[in-house]
Amino acid sequence: RCHGCQVPESLEHIALECEVHGQSTVWQLTRHLWNMKFAVWPTMKWGLILGCNLVKFKSTKGLLGRLFAILVSIAWRLIWNLRVARVIRNPDMPLNEDAIHNQWLKMVNAALQRDQILTNKARFGTLALNKQTVLNTWSGLLMDEDSLPDDWIFTKGVLVGIRPKAATANGIG
Repeated sequence: RCHGCQVPESLEHIALECEVHGQSTVWQLTRHLWNMKFAVWPTMKWGLILGCNLVKFKSTKGLLGRLFAILVSIAWRLIWNLRVARVIRNPDMPLNEDAIHNQWLKMVNAALQRDQILTNKARFGTLALNKQTVLNTWSGLLMDEDSLPDDWIFTKGVLVGIRPKAATANGIG
């Protein structure tokens, strides 16, 4: 049973319903970033989370699906990590909304930086990501994007357009 909600604990409950583990904050942040570029955020269901890499959106040449898979995977991973931190490591640990915000932002920025690195043809050869795919995936979501060059792939310090919060305590574990 879920210690906070007193209902049967399931993965679906942890991902979408539980109010104890910070999942609503994670989904709000994910939806907010998505809405910076796209108007409609789908209603999240457990099957959509599990199949996020298989979701196809019409007339987007796969880029919308790629971003969706990245963001949903990050959200679910963080929600699970929050649950583990609270239930297994420290059941009495209070969750800090600002710390959750910052951890989510750190994970999304890491995904952006990973995409930038993976475009390096000298390092990855034929396995390198297509630079235009990465540019198209993340464009419209970046901080101070108007001041970035059109090809910002090898520009250091590129971050998504959501600012961190000043957290007083980690709250994640």
